[in-house]
Amino acid sequence: MDRDLVQYLDERFNRVDSRFDRVEQRLDAHDERFNSIDQRFQEVNNRIDARFGEIKRHTGVLVEGLRHEVHLVAEALTMHIQVQHVQEREYFDRKFEDTHALTRSSYDHLHQRVKNFERNRPT
Repeated sequence: MDRDLVQYLDERFNRVDSRFDRVEQRLDAHDERFNSIDQRFQEVNNRIDARFGEIKRHTGVLVEGLRHEVHLVAEALTMHIQVQHVQEREYFDRKFEDTHALTRSSYDHLHQRVKNFERNRPT
């Protein structure tokens, strides 16, 4: 081959090689950026996972607290209903006794009047 042609081809290949080198450097820079972005995403993901775990634990504590408070309210309501029932039962028992006493008194009074009427009845 001709020396000029060899020199020309060497220069052309050197330019192509340098362009490939620049493209390769740019791709390497992009790879580094993607790796950096992947690492940042991984860090964010780890923080999010940790935060979700913390929120989950906190929510569990809140739910347990609410469950305990609902249990206390239910116990208090049950006790209130029982006390109210006892008080109403005592009230109605007293009223029944009062009514029974009045009825008994009226019956005794009427019975006494009938007896007196029968004794004093002219024959």
